[in-house]
Amino acid sequence: MVDRGRRRLARAGAAVARRLSPPPGERPQVAEQPPEEVLGLLRRLGAAMQQAGDAADRVTMILDDVAGTYAASGVSFFVLPTGVFVRIKAGDSTRVDFAPIPRAALRLDQVDALYRLVDDIRHAKLTASEASARLGRVLSAEALFPAWLRVAGTSVMTLGLGLLLNPTASALPAYVVLGALLGVLNLWAERSPGIAVVLPMLAASVVSWLAFTFAEPVLGAAPLDIVIPSLVTLLPGAALTVATIELASGSIMSGSSRLVYGLERLLLLTFGIALGVEVAGLPGSPAGSVPLGAWAPWAGVLVFGLGVFLAFSVPPRALPWLLAVLTVAYTVQAGAGLVLGSLGASFAAGVVVLPVAYAIQQRPSGPPVPLTFLPAFWLLVPGALGLQGVAEIIGADAATGLGDFLNALLTVVAIAAGVLVGSGLSERVGRATGGWRGL
Repeated sequence: MVDRGRRRLARAGAAVARRLSPPPGERPQVAEQPPEEVLGLLRRLGAAMQQAGDAADRVTMILDDVAGTYAASGVSFFVLPTGVFVRIKAGDSTRVDFAPIPRAALRLDQVDALYRLVDDIRHAKLTASEASARLGRVLSAEALFPAWLRVAGTSVMTLGLGLLLNPTASALPAYVVLGALLGVLNLWAERSPGIAVVLPMLAASVVSWLAFTFAEPVLGAAPLDIVIPSLVTLLPGAALTVATIELASGSIMSGSSRLVYGLERLLLLTFGIALGVEVAGLPGSPAGSVPLGAWAPWAGVLVFGLGVFLAFSVPPRALPWLLAVLTVAYTVQAGAGLVLGSLGASFAAGVVVLPVAYAIQQRPSGPPVPLTFLPAFWLLVPGALGLQGVAEIIGADAATGLGDFLNALLTVVAIAAGVLVGSGLSERVGRATGGWRGL
């Protein structure tokens, strides 16, 4: 009886393994394509996925899938945040090509179109030349919304973060105004590479000066309570978290360079805050503001999602799914925080968000995982506590600021560890279904 039970368990385990790991021979393929066209597609596709914020090891895995779809041989990749090298066998010789990574990140509508393209390639619906032409259209596509609406979206997004982090009535007008100002600066940076380089410092200086000059006398609000939500969108939280994931998965060069980039961006924000505070001067202690109530953070999640929808050109069909993922992320973080503390809550949110994003992707109208997963990263705000620590170091409470800054680094590690745990099952299940789209 024991042996029979063991055999049944073994057969059941084998059946599950077959479902989660479909045989490689079942993957559809396109008729063999010219190596030059496949090489050009692979390098441009890799660069686009890096612009979308994907981790280096996942970009390599996706490119390997694409190469298999086109029956390419002798293909290997070297993926960095600044460039992608591709090697492919062409007849009796080998060719190597390189694609630099543009500085500008992709909008979410472009991310959606990019991973739908990857999905169609994996299902052998496009030749290499057709895929290259479609990729070109994705990268050159105009934003779904006009510039003024994207500025309004940044304002709405800042208001949502304010409702999450500091839900007081006196601060709400400042969030709206400073968010609109950040939207204008973002548009300026898109049109001027020189401004894009110093955008974190410039935005932090202007926002800090305005907050420390007018927050206390005009609004009766603490300046730091206004500065932090206003600058959250410029924080390198996602970059630091992806860097931690890459380092943990063995992508040493990519993870190290991304980590240095994130720390450098945080230093620019620090200098900007210090400059703005030095010009404005430290104000007195304002009277305490009365919080709006327990409903405000939940409303902030929805307002933040609407702001992301407008500011980053989310396709309208994806908005309900985006709000669903954001709500789940905040619910898990808030609920786990009651039991596990802030670090445990960050870990739990990282574990849950990725499987939820995969589950939504499998729905007929579900968007690709990156479109919902990236805004959830922003909502978890892994760098917000660090910005508060930086601001307190500049102010009067240096000891508390250093503690907050170190706790923020632990928060980044907690979220990254949670994502690593959640990605294990999610990746296997996602690749075993027809709707898998990459992340």
